[in-house]
Amino acid sequence: MPNGNPDTAPAAPSGPLPRAARSAVHPDALAQLKHELLQAEVRLAKARATAVGTEIDIKVLNARLKALVK
Repeated sequence: MPNGNPDTAPAAPSGPLPRAARSAVHPDALAQLKHELLQAEVRLAKARATAVGTEIDIKVLNARLKALVK
């Protein structure tokens, strides 16, 4: 009969689990991590697009400035 003593609880494996065992242990956690990774990749793509758009704006503005100065 378990008495709630943590000393008698079975030890968790200390090494890496096989791929199948990892996904079977925490399927919700794995799905959550995949979702968060996808969201991070989308944020990165948006940030890159914004940076590229800003670089283009700067080049266009520089060209207009040079044209006005001449």
